[in-house]
Amino acid sequence: MLPKLRPIWVLGAGAAVVTAAMITSHGGLGSRSSASVGTPGPSLAVVGAPLVAPAPAAAPAVAAPASAPPPAAPPAPIDLTGPLVGDASLGAIDLDAIELHGDHYELALSGGRRAILTLDPAIQSAAEKTLARSKAPMGAIAVVATDGRVLALAGRRSKDPKNEHKGSPDGTPDWHLPLGAWAPAASIFKIVSASALLEAGVSPADKVCFHGGLRSINASNLVDGKNDSRCEDLTYAVAFSQNAIIAKLAHAHLDPAKLGDMAKRLGIAGALPASALAGDAGAVTMPHDNDVDFARTAAGFANTQLSAMGGALLADEIATRGMAVTPRIVEAIVDGNRRVEIGAVPPRRAIAADVASQVGRMMEVTCAKGTAARAFHGGRRDGGELPGNVKVAGKTGTLAQTQPYYLEYSWFVGYAPADHPTMSIAVVLGNAESWWMKGHQAARMVLAAAVAEHGAVAGK
Repeated sequence: MLPKLRPIWVLGAGAAVVTAAMITSHGGLGSRSSASVGTPGPSLAVVGAPLVAPAPAAAPAVAAPASAPPPAAPPAPIDLTGPLVGDASLGAIDLDAIELHGDHYELALSGGRRAILTLDPAIQSAAEKTLARSKAPMGAIAVVATDGRVLALAGRRSKDPKNEHKGSPDGTPDWHLPLGAWAPAASIFKIVSASALLEAGVSPADKVCFHGGLRSINASNLVDGKNDSRCEDLTYAVAFSQNAIIAKLAHAHLDPAKLGDMAKRLGIAGALPASALAGDAGAVTMPHDNDVDFARTAAGFANTQLSAMGGALLADEIATRGMAVTPRIVEAIVDGNRRVEIGAVPPRRAIAADVASQVGRMMEVTCAKGTAARAFHGGRRDGGELPGNVKVAGKTGTLAQTQPYYLEYSWFVGYAPADHPTMSIAVVLGNAESWWMKGHQAARMVLAAAVAEHGAVAGK
C-alpha cells in the first residue's frame, strides 16, 4: 500500500493541531489555519481514591515516554489454597517475558509455577501486524473482553530514535505504550462530556444552534449570536465530532466540578485499576473556572491525556451499560498438575445504564454515518472488512503537536458487536505528516481479524 504523501486534510470537525501556544485544527478541504489559545486559567488535576493521578503535563501534546524502568522484583508466591479474584496479587508482571505456547500465552513465575494469560493469539497477532502496517512512529492497541480479560496488548515505535517521529516500516515492539498516557485524549473525551451532559438533563435530540468550532473554540462559540447559522443535536456533536456544540452545551449545563467528577467516575483520571498491568488510564487537568479553557477541555482540545488501555476500558463502560471492570491479563496459575482459575473482580457502577445506552447510540451513529463511517462501511481495498451483520459503536479523535516535531494522534475507541458487545478496543497512532493509516482503520482491521477467527462472539 503506497503512503499518502502530504494528504489533503479531510479530517472532520474533531481534528486539531496543538502546540504549547497555539491550536490549529482541520475541517473539510483546505489548508491549515490557526487560532491563539491564550493563557489558560488556573487548573486542578482530577484524581480520586483509589486512583493516583500522575503529575499533569505542561501541554496535551506529550513526547514519547522514556524507557521504562526495569521490572520490580517478583512478589512472594501466591497462596493457591483459596479462590483468586483478580490478578493484582501477582504484582506488575514482565510482559517482555511472556511466551506463546500453542493456543495461549504463558509467563514463568517463581517456584516453577506458570501464569496462563488471557491474551488471544489471533487478536494479539492482528494487533501487532496492524501496528507494523501503519508504519506510525508510535502506536498502541488494547482489546478487552467486556468482563475485563485483556485479549490484546500491543505497542510499536520506530527503531531509529533520531528519526522516530517520521515513521518507518521498521519498528520495535513496546509493551509499555498501550499502558502509558502519552497521547492527548482529543475528541475521545467527548464521551466523558456527553455522559456528563446527559446526566445534567440534556437530551440527545435537543437542537443547539452554533457556528464554527471546526478549528478552535472561542468565546463567541459559547453564547447564542447572529453568527449561529446551523442547528444540530448532541448525537450529531458526538458522531461528527462537532466541537462548538459540545463546548456550548458544557458551558451552559456543566461546571469543572461536574465534568471532573465524571472523568473520575469513568476512570480516566489516574492509574489503571489495580491489576497485574501497571500503568495509567489517563490524566485530566480541569480548569477551575467555567470559561473558554473549560469549554475547550470539554470538546477535547486540551488538558486531557489517555492511554490505549484507558480508552478500551472507557469504551467498555459504554458497552456494559455503565459498569467499570478491572482488567486482568492472567487467566489461571498452574502449579504442577494443579490449575487455579482467576476470577473477575466485581464491576462497579460508573454511570447509569440509561446514560451509557444513550452514549452508545451516539457511538453507533459515529460508525454508521459519522467520522468513522468510511472505515466501517463499503468495500475495503486494504482488506479487513467486517461482515455486514457486525455493527460497531465507536468514537474517533484527532489532535496533533507541531513542536518539537509534527506528530498527529489518531484515535479510535469502540466496541463490537454494537447490539451485543463482547469486546472493546482502543487504537492510538502517533502519525507523521506522511501517514499510512488512521486509528479507525486500524481498529476495523483488528476487529475483522477477531470476527474471522471467532465469529461475532469474539471475546466470550
